Order: sequence, then C-alpha cells, then structure tokens
Amino acid sequence: EQAQVVASTAVIVTMTTIIGAIVGTGQTPRWTDFISIVAVGTIGFASVYFSLQYSRQLDEQRRQLLAISTIAEGVNRFFDLDYVLRTALDKTTEFLSTDYGWIYMLDGESLALKRSKGTTKDFLALRRIAALPPSSWLHQPRVEREKLRDFTGFIDQELKDLGIQFWASIPLRSKDTVAGALVVAGRQYNMFTSKQAELMEAFGNQISVALHNAQLFDRLRQSEQQYIDLFENAPDIYISIDHTNTVTGCNTTGARMLGHDKEEILGRKFETLFVEASQPGVRALLARMFNDAMGIKNFEDQMVRKNGEKMDVNVNSTLVFDESGTPVHARIVARDITERKRVESSILHVQKLESIGTLAGGIAHDFNNILAAILGSASIMRRRLPEKGGLSKYVEILEGAAKRGSALTRQLLTFARKTETNIKSVDIHTLIDETLHLFERSVSREIVVQKNFCPEVLVTNGDEGQIQQAMLNLFVNARDAMPNGGTLTITTRLTVADAHTTSQFSSVKPGPFVLIIVSDTGLGMDKAMQNRVFEPWFTTKDFGTGLGLSVVYGVVQNHGGFINLESEVGTGTSFSLYFPSAARKMRSASKQKRLHFPRGTENILLIDDEVSVCEIAKDILSNLGYSVMTAHDGKSGVETYRTRQASIDLVLMNMNMPLLGGRETFRQLKRINPSLPIIIVTGHGKGVVDREEFSSEISGFLQKPFQLEDLATKVRQVLDQRSSAIQLTS
Repeated sequence: EQAQVVASTAVIVTMTTIIGAIVGTGQTPRWTDFISIVAVGTIGFASVYFSLQYSRQLDEQRRQLLAISTIAEGVNRFFDLDYVLRTALDKTTEFLSTDYGWIYMLDGESLALKRSKGTTKDFLALRRIAALPPSSWLHQPRVEREKLRDFTGFIDQELKDLGIQFWASIPLRSKDTVAGALVVAGRQYNMFTSKQAELMEAFGNQISVALHNAQLFDRLRQSEQQYIDLFENAPDIYISIDHTNTVTGCNTTGARMLGHDKEEILGRKFETLFVEASQPGVRALLARMFNDAMGIKNFEDQMVRKNGEKMDVNVNSTLVFDESGTPVHARIVARDITERKRVESSILHVQKLESIGTLAGGIAHDFNNILAAILGSASIMRRRLPEKGGLSKYVEILEGAAKRGSALTRQLLTFARKTETNIKSVDIHTLIDETLHLFERSVSREIVVQKNFCPEVLVTNGDEGQIQQAMLNLFVNARDAMPNGGTLTITTRLTVADAHTTSQFSSVKPGPFVLIIVSDTGLGMDKAMQNRVFEPWFTTKDFGTGLGLSVVYGVVQNHGGFINLESEVGTGTSFSLYFPSAARKMRSASKQKRLHFPRGTENILLIDDEVSVCEIAKDILSNLGYSVMTAHDGKSGVETYRTRQASIDLVLMNMNMPLLGGRETFRQLKRINPSLPIIIVTGHGKGVVDREEFSSEISGFLQKPFQLEDLATKVRQVLDQRSSAIQLTS
C-alpha cells in the first residue's frame, strides 16, 4: 500500500512539474512535451494498476496462509484422533464458507464415516454416490456442481433437498499411504473456485499431517495401555521399592495374590510381606542389593497372604539408577512356586521311597536266603520225624516262624515292587466286601463302617491278594487311629486322571481310574508324619511293624496307579487309591493243589552262592530221587556244565553270584546248549527277571524261601515240559 502511494505521488508530481515548467517559461507545448506527459501518465497508471493487483494477490495469499496456519494450529495442537477430526472439519467448513462436511477414514478396503457436520446423512451411502468404488475418493480430488433445478445426476436428490449445489472431495494421505477422504458441500453454485480447491488441498495436507501424528499417538497410547494391562495382569507379583525398602508400586495381580488392596501394600516395607521368620534375612538381602548394586537372582522364600496362608515364591529383581549411577529403586518380580514346590516335594518323596524300596528289596533278598535254609531244613525234618515225636512240635514252631518271616519279606518285596504278581480281573466292590468281612471280626462296636459304592461295576487288572492286603492294611490303620470309636468310610467311583494329575508319577499314564477312598475320623497326622507315613519301618504305634502303609504304597505303584493322602490332626485321615480301570473279565478256574510230591531220576545242577540253601535244596531233591551236583559261583557252575553237559538234564541257579553274575552265567549256559532248561531261584521277586532280555527264555521261576512241595512241583513241571518237547522233535 505504501508503494502504491509513493508511485501515485511520483507520477502526479512529475506531471505537475512538466506542465508547470511549460506554463512558467511561457513556452508553447511541443509534441515531444505532450508525448512526455502522456508517457509519464501511462507509466504511472500502469505502475499503480499492477501494484494494486499484486497487493490483492498478496492479500489473498496472506489470507490463505492465515487459514492454513489456523487449520494447522487447530489440528496439530492435540493428539486425540477424534478431537483432531472434529477440529479439522470445523475449521475447513469455516474457512471455505461451506455448510456441510464429512471425514472418512480407510477401514480395511472400505471408507468409514468418522465425523460429519451440518447433517447426519452419510454422504458416501447416498444412492448415486454409493455406486462409486472407494478408490474414487482416495487418489485425486473431485468437484461436482449442479443447480437445484437441473437433473443431470451429478448431485444426489437427498443432497438437493438440503439445498446443496456443489460438493468437493480430496484424499487424506498419511506419509506414503492413503488414510481417508475429506468431503465438503455448499448451497452456492459458483462459490467454489479453483483457488478454493487449492486451499482445500492445502487444508487436506495439514489434516493429513495431523492425522498421521494422531495415529502415531493413538498407537503409542494403545501400546502404553497394552504395557499397563500386561503389567497389571501379569501372572506374577510385580513390586517397585525405593532404597528404604518401601513399596512404591504394585500390580493388580500381586495385590490379588497377596489378598490385599493396593493401598494396603503401598507404603509398606517390602520385607513385611514375608513370613515373620524370614523378614530379617529379606531385609539383609535388600541391603546387599542396594549396597552392591546387584539385582536378586532366584531367591526363594515364603510370602504370607492377608489371611495368613503361606506362599512359596521365587524372587528376582532389577535396579534403577540415577544420573550418578547410584541405585534408587528396584523392580521386583515374585513368582508363586507353591505348586511347583509341592510337585518337587512329591517327586522327592517318591524318589526317596523308591530308594528305600531298593534297600528293602536287598534286605528281603538276603533275609529270604536265610529263611530258605531254615524253612527247607524244617521241611526235611518234618518229613523225617514221626508225627507224634517229641521234636515234631518244635519243627512246626520253627516252620511257622520261618513262614511268618517269609510273609514279612514278601511285604518288603511288595513295597519294593519286586514280588511275583498273579494278574487277573478284579471286581473292586466284591473284593472290598470280602476284605470287610475279614476285618469286621477284629473291630469293636464303637467303630461304624459305612460304604458309599458307586452304581457302576468297578474292575481293575491286578493281583487280588495284593490289593486285598493293601485294603486290609488301610482298614487296620483306620481302626488303630480311632481308639475311642469313630466312622470308617469306604467310597468308590470311576474317575479320569489327566496328564497334570499324573505328571508327578513317572510310571502312571493318564486315563480312567478306579478310585477307592478310605476315610476315618481318627487322630489324624501332622505334616511331618505325612511325609514319612509310606516309609517302611516308620510307625507311630507301640506294636506296629511299620510295613503296613509301605505295602499299600508298593501295591498301588505295582499296579500302575498312585495314592494321595489328606489328613489333619484331630480331624481324621483319608487315603485315595487310584487303580487303572479295566473291562470286566471272567475269572479262570483256580488250580487244584497237588496232593503228593512228584519224584524223578534226572540229573540236576544247582548253582547258588548260599551254601546253606544249596545243601538244603540238594537234600530235598536227592530225597525225591534226583542226582544233584552243586556249584557256589557262576564261573564254576558254567565249567561244571561244560564238562558234564551230556549228563545234566536241568539247572537251578541264583541271580546274584560272585565271579560271574546270574545274567552272564545264564548267557554262557545257553550258548553251550540253547535247549537247556533253567529254573531261576532268587530271593527277589519275579520282576528281577522280567526286566532282563532273557525273561522269555527261562524255563521256570522259584522264589525263596521255598518249601519242599514248591521245589518238587516246579522241578517236575519243567522236566516234564522238556520231555514233551524232545518227543515232539523226534
């Protein structure tokens, strides 16, 4: 404007000076003077005209820049996406002097309406416009005009009903991708010029930048929310403490696991969350953590819930340092490992029992060798002494004591899972009824027996005698736990044990199980007793052997099942026995006992490092007519057979021998004569040979201590089978 004033003044002054000079000098105006005046006037007019035009352009650009700046300031001030969209639409319609506007955002492959102004109608949903694909709005601007009285089809009738005579759209871009579209519409047919279209594009660019920023902020906010959700709902306890051990933060999960509200935890000393006995140690640990600037790694202790329950935890921490490198805060993660500790305890308990079982099996084996000599000697003496002789009663006492000792060793072997089992289909309800019939003879009237049997027939495959022994042991234990009377309850049902339930028992597979629960209302047991209750020789009775429950444990394990125990002092005890369920089968007819001892004249080689057992067995077999040779170690036994194999019809051998073990002795004998019949005689159960690769090659098995009839029957049976095989071959 100042330039315009200066230019106009210069032209006027110049023309006035020229005209005044001509008039003042009295000169007659020449053509050249006239031309000069006209030239100066023309130049001055042109200068003033173009200066005004340029001023108007600058003013228009200034107004547009102001509008763009206002739009930019309005949409970039906030990062909330919804607020940005609302502000962008309001500012755009205001500066373009339009009455209606819509903003659409790309959602998958379609455009979704986010904001509208002036109407609730969805612009892109109108009949004529809806026929256009979404790509029509995403790549270039579009402008359509149509007067209200015209019917060319450029503007939908629903828009005309609102008085709209033009609409324009521009794509909104976010960096290199299309984010949506901006649409404005107005009532003035000629108001939307090319300049306004350019301004609208400039608005679109600013809105696109704001949208991009808002989307980034929205993703950041979502990420922060996800982090907050992860922190608050993590499965572990997350706690922040300062250098004074004061809790400054706690996640929702941690507060819930500890049974407190967050406000109850914040401001407390961290160590007070642990059991009282551990608090000094935790306090010292935290002091070392801050002093040494080193986080805690895998520290295990017990935290206490608000209700007093204890919770085993594994604690780890990281430190937060200030600018000088001094630790000022600690982030602590405490993981609940109560279940893991329980499983570990169960596994250790099982391993301990298996170790004890191995020891028990070894003791039973050695004891069986002693009993074999005693019982064998008693059997020989009983046959040779007259029935009414003065010494016969002592032989009976000796034989009876040896049999009771044999029963004890069998219980040990049952616990060690090394006994020979007679597998058949066992009806659990029938077996329990039979066992209760035996048990009730020794029960006083103060003890009430209740049966809660399920309606289904429950069957398992197993040794009926072992299972009955286990049940009887539990009943007797329950009776002894109720000296003043009470209730013994036997409950049965069919259940399914999943992989998680059976994971702590290495030999148990998931599936259907027969569940037998034996409960009493007796004295109950504390935790220390429960941890040792299945150990052999552990007893709380003055008269107990300590083998009852260990036998129960061995029987259940031997049948592929597992056992759980629940007890509380003063309340009672409940044993839950799980046996694999099986389909019901018909029982085979029982074998008839032989009424006489079979005899023979064959030659037998007896290999056993126990001299007494060797001598007893030799005498028994010799009395039955056999010729017997003996060897007291595996090496001499093999050499004896090698030199006399033509005259030896049968070998009886032990498994545990010096110089050459039972397995290698067996192999060498079979290499010399693959068809040689061999009977294994051992103080262990049959399981000791079932696990060997030659289990299918042995001709028979005899467990110590054996009686005369057992040995006679087994030897004759194997020799008769050999004779039958030779006849078939010939």
